[in-house]
Amino acid sequence: MPKYSSTSKNLTQEAILGSAFLIIILLAIFSVLTTILVKIIVITITSFVIALLVYDARKRSLTIEFHEEKVFVKYKYKPKIFHIHYISITELEYINVSKSPTTNRLKFNIGTKKKSIKFLTIKNENYIDFTKWLKSKNEKIKFTVYPSDDYMTHRLQEAYGFKYRKFIKDTL
Repeated sequence: MPKYSSTSKNLTQEAILGSAFLIIILLAIFSVLTTILVKIIVITITSFVIALLVYDARKRSLTIEFHEEKVFVKYKYKPKIFHIHYISITELEYINVSKSPTTNRLKFNIGTKKKSIKFLTIKNENYIDFTKWLKSKNEKIKFTVYPSDDYMTHRLQEAYGFKYRKFIKDTL
């Protein structure tokens, strides 16, 4: 049974939103054009771009489960499941950008390759407990927060010790 879990369902929503914007742009271009050949070309190109957006979103859609022994990553639309050992995890990024859901990026090594996966973050009230739990599995995991002035930076520093920049005063 997983201790923590999350998904990347926002990628599909972003693809749908992007497709809607492309359709609106298509309608604007379509109303201006007069020749049928150009209209067909515009429809074909737009349909191709929308198909690529949806395909890419489906390819990256996943569920991640943090079990006691390892991390399991299950892709939603393709029969691919792999696991990540906690020892190979190098960094966990907390990304909180306005008008977008808060996400995490987990960076890890598989052999000599560096890989990363992006998923919705563990809920804010559980995030510090989650980081402490991850730290108990691997002491070398680095936690970063983007943007750096986010409140989560302060909460992580409360848990792991405050780090302030040292300013060297050259002149007054």
